[in-house]
Amino acid sequence: MIIPNPENIFAIIAEFNPLHYGHEFLLKNLRANHSVIVILSSNFVQRGEPAIVDKFYRAEMAIKAGADLVIELPFMYACAAAQDFAFGAVEILRKTNLAGKISFGMEDPGYDFAPIVETLLHEPEAYRKFLREKLREGFSFPKANSLALENLFDGAGEFISKPNNLLAVSYVMNLRKCNCDIEIVPFKRVPNLKSSEIRENLGANFRNLPNYSREIITRAGVNHRLCENYHTSIWDLLRNIFLRTSPEDLRKVYAIDEGIENLFLKHWKSSGNLLEFVSSCVSSRYTKAHVNRRLIYIMLNLERELAASVKNSGINYARILAFNHNGRLLLKNFAKNSQIPIITTPSKLRNNSQAAILERRVSELYELLLPEQDFRRENLSVLQF
Repeated sequence: MIIPNPENIFAIIAEFNPLHYGHEFLLKNLRANHSVIVILSSNFVQRGEPAIVDKFYRAEMAIKAGADLVIELPFMYACAAAQDFAFGAVEILRKTNLAGKISFGMEDPGYDFAPIVETLLHEPEAYRKFLREKLREGFSFPKANSLALENLFDGAGEFISKPNNLLAVSYVMNLRKCNCDIEIVPFKRVPNLKSSEIRENLGANFRNLPNYSREIITRAGVNHRLCENYHTSIWDLLRNIFLRTSPEDLRKVYAIDEGIENLFLKHWKSSGNLLEFVSSCVSSRYTKAHVNRRLIYIMLNLERELAASVKNSGINYARILAFNHNGRLLLKNFAKNSQIPIITTPSKLRNNSQAAILERRVSELYELLLPEQDFRRENLSVLQF
């Protein structure tokens, strides 16, 4: 086979939680004339929830759907707001030099969002003033941001309030910040059940998954590795933490600020389960995803110092989760151009001590939420197909 130039290699950023027909449609269309690399979320996803199956199962889904190579998006970026999520993914692409194009789904790909990108990059006084006013009024940052943009551009608020539009803006902003010349190729999302709707009633929506996704999820269930009923486990862990933790202790955890620690300690005793607790903490100031991510940080005991060390180090390695024959050839031909180590053997992560400490902790927390634990799972080498 002829190995393409990086300009003919597409990258997509995904969670595949789980991979459905809409994802398959995209991968097959890209794969028709290009090689495809997937940057895949770690075991916890952007909404602050554990993935329904772990990253290795989802990497297998990606390969079977048409991807050639799957690279892990580390936890600090996978379980984060849109800007950090996009930053981590773009940094992997920039530093590995493996892809010349990035494709992403949008609710409104025909909308000219260049003025939004310029505004968020340069933050003119009119934008900052309106944003501050809305934040003082108690709005969450995402809502205040959409209102501030709408004040400047008709329709911008509605555009940016849609999650995939927001991610698109975040990808472009990060590409601009690092002067990266990766070509962007947005596309209209294919009407399909959302992954969240599939997860909420997996049995009824199983038919909305490709055969290989169904087989992999079934296999995960047989192996007691389906992370479907995790709410009780998380609630038990959180109550144990809140029982013995002061506000001062919680403030030592990354991103626990603005008084949210007091909100958590106020509501946990009167909540009967995790869903009640999260609902009681959601407000105009704190979105559900904002709350969920911080609960994950608390369960991890993600100290501010550790988080700062990992973030300040940036993306300093790329861990390969899976590849097929073409993906192996891509690595053989292009890995030498990477600015960071491309890792296929987990033991090499020991050279990235702080990042390795955190990823190990993340993996172990995920195991605690499964029906049966396999703490050796994180030591898997790259899956080859």
